[in-house]
Amino acid sequence: MKTTDIKKKFIEVQDSLTTTAQEFPWENQEAYVSWMAQTYEYATATTRILALTGAHFPMHQTSLATRFIQHATEERGHDKLLVNDAKALGVDLHTLRLLPEAEAFHKSVYYWIYQGQTPVIMGWVLLLEGFAVRNGPGLHERTEKRFGKKATSFMRVHTQEDPDHVDKAFEALNGFSSAELERVAHGLEVYAKLYANVYTSITAAVASGETKRTKIAA
Repeated sequence: MKTTDIKKKFIEVQDSLTTTAQEFPWENQEAYVSWMAQTYEYATATTRILALTGAHFPMHQTSLATRFIQHATEERGHDKLLVNDAKALGVDLHTLRLLPEAEAFHKSVYYWIYQGQTPVIMGWVLLLEGFAVRNGPGLHERTEKRFGKKATSFMRVHTQEDPDHVDKAFEALNGFSSAELERVAHGLEVYAKLYANVYTSITAAVASGETKRTKIAA
């Protein structure tokens, strides 16, 4: 497999996710804050995931390890943006339910790391960064118009920063072998499906009124 094949797969999955993103009810506050709650769950772990992935690259791929560790530093504090955005709407993210689909989306990456399949994580990274580039500006415009600037800082930051992240991710693909690029493509495909499931699960939870955490009896 070549990097050009990855770019084709990248465009394919992003086209599909763009439809999912456009159909999501962003102007519905319950849906929006639930999306923030699901995003918060992996945003709190992103720096660790990236750093851990970097640590698991073999020695001959030190440049890739360095890039992942650098990327980890660039993601620091982004979870706090989500907390503040929700607070601007009078919502505590910790009172909202973590959906199983969102949990599977980010916790499954540890499997690939510990199985020595770090290229799959590159697929995960490309998916998220590409989604932000492709859909970020439009989604930020929609949410800011509905909820205001104080409730959309996470959207704004990722719309401004992620184009550079995508470029760097594609540059990093030059450090992978043909077989490793196959794993990157696999990661793109798997996590595109899982990420789409996050959106459909939020919509379903809103429709059923199940976006808040269940209180545990004393």
